[in-house]
Amino acid sequence: MGERESFMDNIKFGKFIREARQDRGMTQKQLAEQIHVSDKAVSKWENGAGFPDIKILEPLAECLSVSLLELMQSERMAEPKIDRQEAEQAVAQTISQSRHEGEWRRRMWKVKVLLGACACGILYLAGVGIRYLAGQKPGAALERVLESRSSVWYENPVFFYVWAGVLVILCGAGAVYLLWKSESIREVKIGRHKGKSLFTILLDMLVVLLLHTYLSNIANNQQQLAILPEAIPVNAYITTADGSRQSGIFIKDNLVQGLLDSAYVEELKMDVRLKAGIDGVIPGKWHTLNLYLEGVNGIEALGGMKESDVVWNTGEDASILQGTVKKCIVSRKLFEKRGWKLGDRVALCQWYYYREDERSSELFMNPLQTVEYEIAGYVDMMGAWNDQFVAPPDVIVPFHAIRASYKQEGIPFFASSASFQVTDALSLNAFKQEMKDLGFRSVTPTVPDTSISGVALNVNDAVFISTAEHLRQVIDTVRAFFPFLLILIVGVGYLITLLLLQSRKNEMALLRSIGLNRHKCFRIFFLDQLTMVAAGVAAGSVLSVLIQGNYGGSSALAGGLVGICYMAGNSLALWRLLDVSVMEALFVAE
Repeated sequence: MGERESFMDNIKFGKFIREARQDRGMTQKQLAEQIHVSDKAVSKWENGAGFPDIKILEPLAECLSVSLLELMQSERMAEPKIDRQEAEQAVAQTISQSRHEGEWRRRMWKVKVLLGACACGILYLAGVGIRYLAGQKPGAALERVLESRSSVWYENPVFFYVWAGVLVILCGAGAVYLLWKSESIREVKIGRHKGKSLFTILLDMLVVLLLHTYLSNIANNQQQLAILPEAIPVNAYITTADGSRQSGIFIKDNLVQGLLDSAYVEELKMDVRLKAGIDGVIPGKWHTLNLYLEGVNGIEALGGMKESDVVWNTGEDASILQGTVKKCIVSRKLFEKRGWKLGDRVALCQWYYYREDERSSELFMNPLQTVEYEIAGYVDMMGAWNDQFVAPPDVIVPFHAIRASYKQEGIPFFASSASFQVTDALSLNAFKQEMKDLGFRSVTPTVPDTSISGVALNVNDAVFISTAEHLRQVIDTVRAFFPFLLILIVGVGYLITLLLLQSRKNEMALLRSIGLNRHKCFRIFFLDQLTMVAAGVAAGSVLSVLIQGNYGGSSALAGGLVGICYMAGNSLALWRLLDVSVMEALFVAE
């Protein structure tokens, strides 16, 4: 039974029910109550928009005071008797009509399930792009869920996007197939316009690919900006006010603590220079105070020295310099001269440098503490030292151990140098404001400084700033065209739909002529176009990932935006085409 014939039978059936109900003086609600259905169901039957279940036919006939055969034939019979063959034909036709309605409902349920799965996939893929624009790491949620699994299939997130896109395509294709089997969709004659449908799909694929390239450009520049601090690290160091010296200076303890507490400071390297003598120093016999002692918070603070340069005692490494443990590293020359062995303990009488006037560079010395250190290793100091301002040390001890000695003796502490790397170089302004609040000033090389106070901060950020500004300008410039690009896609959807559907005005008029209102016609053609656009968008998204990769979900975002904008233009064109005069279109078709 064709859809046109089925549709006309429904109208005849509905008209018969309405007339029989009115003859009985019943309302739709009263009839619905007697046969235990809703009044909306009765209304649909009478309007030809539906057909009752076969189980309801007999009670419906009884309520309307007509025979079952009259109900099935949808007409009154003048004679009470009817030919057996005619009765069998009417029953078969009614059963077929009921089965057709049941099959339609089941098919629409399957279509809804497939379209729901397709929509969930599209929403998820679009969510990936939205999370990226919101600043979240692409695929982070997926990685957290699967971090405990060892499946190779998920190791590369791009494969997930590809398979998710394939799933969307399969679900969409299944829904299209089921709809194609439905004669109501075939009424619009999709099969007669294969060329135009293919053109629409290919056009959507191209637009998705172009938009994906656009979004990928933005995402790529944003990724470059995000990793820029690693590619171009910003280093900073404390100097005198004129920037002429950065070692052998006096950096106040409150500034040292500020650097230690700052979230913007990493890989902080500090040292403090003292004089020392072995066992003890006799006042007046200053030749016994003949060792340079260097307190450092890491092996990196010793210029070009590496942990591998040190001959360590068993179980020892450079971590001894990070705490307050009483262990030391001595120069190879001193180690061999004194005949020491690794693990020996040596008492060092420590003297500290001080100034009577902070504006002066003249230095004096006073005793600090005598501390016994265990020799954890020795190293060739001369081969690794590269500081032009101070002589290489003879003994290296933990920085914080020296600082603790100052505190124990109630002596103001000063570090001799400090350098570090900025943690978040993209927040340079906040970092510089924090350093200014701590008390650091900018370097002023035009004003000579005769003191050796470490009060200025020199930040090597020129290259980083110029590169970051360039990337930001590129991103802002490209983003400025984004609204115009979306409007362009809407315009493309409008024009292409308007041109391709001009030849289908007679189909629209035909549907209008058999009783479908404008909204129903719009829905039929809209679903027709939506099917092709969804196929093109999904295929274009997968193709974009395979060709260009998926920068932060840009493929899913591009597909979603193209689908929404294109269908917006498509809807405007469809609504305009539906203004066609039915009689005029049918006359032109003839």
